[in-house]
Amino acid sequence: MIIAAVILIGVPAVLLAVVIKVHDAIRKICKALNPAWLWFTGLPNDGHSRTNATWRRASHGPRPVLHNSGHAVAWHHLPRLYRAGIRTGATVTAAAVLYGFAVATVLTITVLCTVTAVLLVAGGWHAVYRIRNWRHERHYVKPLERTLTDAIGAPPVTIEIERLGDEVKQVAIEWAPDTELGAVQKQAAIDAVTTRLALEAPDDAWKLKGRNRSVVFTQSEPPPSHVEWADVADAVMSAAPDELVFGIGKRGAIVKAKYSESPHLCIPGGSGGGKSNLAAFLLLQEMMRGSLIFNLDPKWISHLWLQNLPNVISAHDIPDLHLALSWLGGKELLRRTKAAYYSAGGTGRVRGNVGSRIIGLCEELNYGMPGLKDHWREIRSKEDPKQSPAIAGLSAMSCAGRASDIHEWLIAQLLTVQSTGVSDSTIRTNAGIKAMARWDPPGWAMAVGKHIPMPPQNTTPGRIQVVTGEGVRETQVPYLHLDDKDEAAAEEAVRWARDLAVSGTVALIPSDVPGQLWPASVLGHARPSIEAGQEPGTAGHVPPAPRLTLPEAHAQGMFGDRNYEAVRKAVQRARLQPAGKRGTANEYDIDDLHDLARR
Repeated sequence: MIIAAVILIGVPAVLLAVVIKVHDAIRKICKALNPAWLWFTGLPNDGHSRTNATWRRASHGPRPVLHNSGHAVAWHHLPRLYRAGIRTGATVTAAAVLYGFAVATVLTITVLCTVTAVLLVAGGWHAVYRIRNWRHERHYVKPLERTLTDAIGAPPVTIEIERLGDEVKQVAIEWAPDTELGAVQKQAAIDAVTTRLALEAPDDAWKLKGRNRSVVFTQSEPPPSHVEWADVADAVMSAAPDELVFGIGKRGAIVKAKYSESPHLCIPGGSGGGKSNLAAFLLLQEMMRGSLIFNLDPKWISHLWLQNLPNVISAHDIPDLHLALSWLGGKELLRRTKAAYYSAGGTGRVRGNVGSRIIGLCEELNYGMPGLKDHWREIRSKEDPKQSPAIAGLSAMSCAGRASDIHEWLIAQLLTVQSTGVSDSTIRTNAGIKAMARWDPPGWAMAVGKHIPMPPQNTTPGRIQVVTGEGVRETQVPYLHLDDKDEAAAEEAVRWARDLAVSGTVALIPSDVPGQLWPASVLGHARPSIEAGQEPGTAGHVPPAPRLTLPEAHAQGMFGDRNYEAVRKAVQRARLQPAGKRGTANEYDIDDLHDLARR
């Protein structure tokens, strides 16, 4: 019995001791092998992953880093299989080299030298390749990769971008087989390619069957190289009252922009880039629908075809430009703003008509702005504000013109802050519709900004980039032949444009516009009996009248608030010569009276 008891108690105790010893030995072995396990499986030495990278997938998602510090080196972002392979390969290579030195030293050195030479050649080639493609990777591939990763939630496996110079021709993108690409993700990919690479309206070929998760974007059909008025006439006639047609874009699409997107537009571009032709095309649309045009052109000859039209106020001399901008952004803007306020009647909506739409065409800002500043310094008194009323008016129209139906069209070779006369970019920024003609990097950065990639430069006459909230759209503007080298063709085009400009509703000039700004075609006749901003009428052509008697000029308001006796004495002091007689009264040329009124 005693022996049996000893056996029953001793054997299990011995077995337990053996098990404990074996477990302890196994634990020690595992502990000893743990660093090797961590090394060969690609884990960090502490066994805790720094990122959410898996065996086959790199880190991804909005929060890929798992470490408390919020940081992880590039190594930990690689798929774990890559890290394990690199470590295993390095270890095996090192062991093989040591073994080779032990058993065949000469052969090992020869092999090492050969491999080193091959690696140096390959490394040098790779370095040259990376240097040559550094700009491509930095400015094209990497930004697109980041945008796609943020938008889709998964990084692309490969991105191949084919370019011809700066122009992107094709983009091929491939994702991992487990990436979900639904309608939302597909649209996000299209938006990313469009905004990052300026690849407008690309043709896309998706492959989403089985394990395929790829797409190829190809440049779509470009705009035509030449467009005439007849090609867009139907689109112009059918456009909404707040729409402007710019021309024909890619795939033959009509390119439009709405004042609801932005009440103001700018047309920056180098000399000879077609700015005046584009402005004329847009002006015709506005004049046909009853808009009043203020042609503010210090260059004088930008739009000769507008001369003396009854629905155009032209100002060229610096004093006239000062007067026009001061009236537009001061008296008229305030009147229209008050009219809009009182017409609402507490309803929260403008119900009345503040008057005809006014287009302030500000030509050659780079040329005219210094003169406006100098003029104000010359005439300013101590009681006057330091800022020119003309520049203040330009700024006021930019900020408050939308509700008053006053729109600025800013035209400049380089739309700098200085060209707008103010110390900040308010006026330039408020011009949300941008038509870039003959664009270059400095001009694009100033007008559009660096956040929107600049498309490749294009020297095709009439080719522009229309930049709105919808993105960048390449457009071919219709050529109106107003400056055609063929003199007969140009004269015919000017007659056609002038007839078209008064073929619809012709805006009447508000009665309080300063008299020296009135066109000669209207000055010689009785002014329309309208108050400022009354609904436009439908007057047709008015015959020219280049001469006025002194009482007529005074009655027309050409000399402002000066009384008739002061005007008569000014004529005597200036020794103004009459241009003719009408009965017993002297007639004077309107241009001479204009010059006298500005003194």
